[in-house]
Amino acid sequence: MDFRAELNNFKPINLEELEQAEGKIPDNIRNSIFLYNKAIESLRSGSEDIAMIGLRKAISMNPNFNEANNLLGLCYSYVGETQKAAEMFDKVSKAESSGVLAMSYMRKLGMVEAKTQQEDKQSAKQSVRVERQAKRSREQQNPDSNRFGSGKYLRKEDKSKKQKLFSILKIVLAFAAGVALYAIIQPATGEPENIPVQPDTSAIEAAVDKVKTEYESKLAEMENKIAIMQEDKDNALAQADYFKTSLKLYEVESLASAKKYQDAADILLIMKTVEFRDEEKGKFDELYGKVMPLAAKAAYDKGYKLYNSRNYPDSLKSFERVQIYDPEYVRMDAVLYYMGRCNQFADNSRTAVALFQKLIDNYPRSGYVKNAKVRLNELTKIP
Repeated sequence: MDFRAELNNFKPINLEELEQAEGKIPDNIRNSIFLYNKAIESLRSGSEDIAMIGLRKAISMNPNFNEANNLLGLCYSYVGETQKAAEMFDKVSKAESSGVLAMSYMRKLGMVEAKTQQEDKQSAKQSVRVERQAKRSREQQNPDSNRFGSGKYLRKEDKSKKQKLFSILKIVLAFAAGVALYAIIQPATGEPENIPVQPDTSAIEAAVDKVKTEYESKLAEMENKIAIMQEDKDNALAQADYFKTSLKLYEVESLASAKKYQDAADILLIMKTVEFRDEEKGKFDELYGKVMPLAAKAAYDKGYKLYNSRNYPDSLKSFERVQIYDPEYVRMDAVLYYMGRCNQFADNSRTAVALFQKLIDNYPRSGYVKNAKVRLNELTKIP
């Protein structure tokens, strides 16, 4: 039997519509229907154990709730508890309605044959008991009959008694068969059961709302605590980063003492975005003002040396570092000229022209202006 297919035969009961049609109904009926509807939802979501708990509760509130009995029987069958399933279906089959559906499940699960065999055994036992009772009755009425069992009259009397006993046995068997047939036919012809109305859920909803409010309050309180803890954590991490960065100032100081000005300047450039406070700010400003001009000079000296050795790409990189370390470097006119020459050698004519023109415009009295104009003529003349 397809459990999921059979489950579609069970539909939730609309409490509001039923109450409008029938008027106010008892609370136990309303609550049992509410649990029945919840059980259907649980079954459709795959929670058979929860559904069975709800159905047993619904039946305890309303024992004649045949839809719930049938559905619980179907659940018992699905989980392998066949005996309990048979008891639920048998209970419904003896009621005034819903018996047809119960008998259908019993046939699909092979329970009708088992029930009939059981009733036949009970009928046979009853027949044996009747026969024994009749025999005891005969012996009490004719105490000497066993002594003259060979007489003709006694043989006729025994034969007559056997015929009567056989007639009684047939009546008993017919009665038992009638009882079994009635158990099968009666549910189909019984009066339809009134569909119970859904319960008043106001009390349940109020309880749910109360619990929901409590949990929402606890959740808000917990979220607030988490936010405070997160803020404390962020502050602690920020403070740790600040102290870690502050220690770099001593590293810069050590590099500057070793005349590694460019290495020290690179660290200071990274720390330029840090908002130092109090003593750390004073130390940073002091180091920055001291180290950056020295780093610019070191970069210029290195670039000039590379230029004279005709390593123009690396020379250009060093002169560019001069601009980064100290935009107001005292020999910036020379820096612009040599950068223009490096670009000219690299065939970057447009960049070279821009650099020579910047030198002429910004430093008109520079000794490099004359040479810059010569280079401009070389770069801009028409071939």
